[in-house]
Amino acid sequence: MTEAELASAIEVSARLVRLAAVPQAMLAAEVSRRSEDKPGGGMARRQGHRNATRMVAQGQGGTAGQARDAIVTGGLFGGEGGGEESGAEGGVRWPAIAAAVTAGDLSQAQARLLIETLEGLIDEDCPDAADLWQRLRELEQRLAEKALALSLADLRKVCLDVTARWNQGDWEAKERQRRAQRFLSFSERADGMVSVTGLLDPASAAPIITWLDAQVADKFRKKRDAGEGPAEPGEAGRIRLDALVDLARHGMRCDQPGSGVSTTVVVRVSEEALRTGLGFGTCDALATPFSGGELRRMAVDAGILPIVLGGGSAPLDVGYALRFFTAAQRHALAERDGGCAFCHAPVSWCDAHHLAWWKLDSGPTDLANGVLLCTRCHHRIHDDGWEVRATRTRVWFIPPASVDPTRTPREGGKAALHVDLPGRAGPPR
Repeated sequence: MTEAELASAIEVSARLVRLAAVPQAMLAAEVSRRSEDKPGGGMARRQGHRNATRMVAQGQGGTAGQARDAIVTGGLFGGEGGGEESGAEGGVRWPAIAAAVTAGDLSQAQARLLIETLEGLIDEDCPDAADLWQRLRELEQRLAEKALALSLADLRKVCLDVTARWNQGDWEAKERQRRAQRFLSFSERADGMVSVTGLLDPASAAPIITWLDAQVADKFRKKRDAGEGPAEPGEAGRIRLDALVDLARHGMRCDQPGSGVSTTVVVRVSEEALRTGLGFGTCDALATPFSGGELRRMAVDAGILPIVLGGGSAPLDVGYALRFFTAAQRHALAERDGGCAFCHAPVSWCDAHHLAWWKLDSGPTDLANGVLLCTRCHHRIHDDGWEVRATRTRVWFIPPASVDPTRTPREGGKAALHVDLPGRAGPPR
């Protein structure tokens, strides 16, 4: 096969796998219906399994998570509609997702994520149920369309953002719950190694992730500049651990300097959300949105950096005067791109690159000529013939003809992960 034929074959075979999984998902959902909350434990118990999930997982030869994907996806076709207000089509509660699944466009993991996201938005006490279901139907359609172009990891980011903006009160309650659940513990294993277990709420995790990722990026950059070749397997994890140990030692003798690597936790929030506590913001270290109230609490111990695209508070356009993008410009690019504009890797993994090379191609150092890319995607863009187009607020990637004969631009950056909520503008971002 040629490379184009192999890529096409992979796409076709993946669709066939998804199509073949549909009847299996229907059967898995039926096993669940005959097993859960039944006298004597139901079908799964009678067949010698702890529950339906275990039975389906063994039948699939997969994990419990994959079994739950099948059970939830198969539930689309069980005739359990959302009631008269939902406008369920043929007894199917989520018809747009069901149509995409039966067409082989969505995997069971994607379908489960969308279903559980939408189910979590249902308000049984809503005074206007018909309006609620109309908005949910519109949102379902938009999410199903968005899922066709995104990886599962990026689709999770979209669903997190939608859930937060749908009902800010519920999201703030979840923030308080997450903070109450945070913990960290250590246990010594029989071989002498120490196991670390914990759960961190996003506000606690943000500075830790930011600082540790900065140490990894700094070490990898120095290794690359020294021409030492690629990192060894597991090296990033060892760097994080060594940095954490150094931080603890530094805390025990605070008269000595720290790592020497400058780090800043960047929180992006509108002035209105910060002032009123209404609305949402984001942190470069995490995909989880933060409520305005949570950001105000974080801001108590932080300097606030206003992010203004093209405003007068920072020299965002420096023309040909400077070779490298300024710190202010990097913050502005991160506001537009949200990390790697191509693969959505975290901001800390990325460098700012000129679209038209500085001086050589008369490329100025400004936002419309810049893009954030991780090292891997930077090489991919240059080596594989992709083109990049950008404005101050949007960025697109144009594939080579070998990937897409029509060379249709693909939106990148934050815009690729955004879904408008139906029926309202939503809180300010």
